[in-house]
Amino acid sequence: MNERRIAFVVGHSHWGKSKTLCALTNGNSHLRRVIIAGVEFFIRRMSNDDQREGFIEFMMSLDPTFLPNVIAALCPKFDVSATNTILTTLRAKGYQLFFWVIKHQYGGAKVVEEDEIDRLRGLGTVEEFSESAEADSRSKLFMRFVTDVVLA
Repeated sequence: MNERRIAFVVGHSHWGKSKTLCALTNGNSHLRRVIIAGVEFFIRRMSNDDQREGFIEFMMSLDPTFLPNVIAALCPKFDVSATNTILTTLRAKGYQLFFWVIKHQYGGAKVVEEDEIDRLRGLGTVEEFSESAEADSRSKLFMRFVTDVVLA
């Protein structure tokens, strides 16, 4: 069983990724680690649409020896070439990639496009979340995804 995992909360800018991850730590945005089903995960809340260069630097510097389990936010619509490079590099380092896609913008009509989801499917396991729910509900469903899929 691969014990190097990155579970991404995926959505576009102002989609609810950060609020979902904040709810994961009971509203404490300063906590950098969370334990789910007895496994400790490091949390990277700022995504590539928040801090592009910082995101790239963090992802490229990840060492599975020191951070084997990571939860991170990811926007599927930014420099596709850079995203693919980051994700394929993470796979080459031995990380298994999981994508929990917030399909619909919270409180809006926009959606994550099928071609964006298909690109993620080519790199890892994808689950689409299609409901309209508050951050607390989203975080509980994301934790279930981590427990039932990522840690399975």
